[in-house]
Amino acid sequence: MVAVVVVMALMAIALTVAVQTATFHKRRENEMELIFRGQQFIEGVRIFRARNGRLPLTLKELVDAEPRAMRKAWKDPVTGEFDWVPVFLGQGGQQIPGGGAQPTPGPTPAPTEVPDDDEERDGGRPTGTPGAAEAFAATDARGPIVGVHSRSRAEAIRVLNGRSRYSDWAFTLEQQEQGQRGAGRGQAQPTPRR
Repeated sequence: MVAVVVVMALMAIALTVAVQTATFHKRRENEMELIFRGQQFIEGVRIFRARNGRLPLTLKELVDAEPRAMRKAWKDPVTGEFDWVPVFLGQGGQQIPGGGAQPTPGPTPAPTEVPDDDEERDGGRPTGTPGAAEAFAATDARGPIVGVHSRSRAEAIRVLNGRSRYSDWAFTLEQQEQGQRGAGRGQAQPTPRR
């Protein structure tokens, strides 16, 4: 009888460790995906500026641009929603040559409920059901956008550019341009937390 209780206790401990390990790995994957998707927004802003001679004023304008500036509308992998927070020109000292006038950003947008239908899109464009374009259109924030950051205030596993919260991981055009002048490709490299 005691042996059965000991074996069950050991199995419970092993299961707990396995769940914690799986959760940790999922968070790490989400962080790497957040970095990738943030860089996709930066690239979209860069392409939009090159084609239009100005920065996008809203995330909806960036996503809906014709010809496309972004391959698809990306959900924030940490929150699972289309609730990216735009970073405006001049916000936090952002300086982009040729970016236009200083922004007059509206209030920070509230999270928007969006169904999980981004896989059912025609090349990342809305197919008539609510999605990214509608979520981005529902925000009041306007101004020359130079990047995005996550809405999540959760503590990250990694430290990116000296920041340890997802909401502090700003992906900006200035960051990309500085990286290209310095290290070649301009990819923000996360550093493991110690």
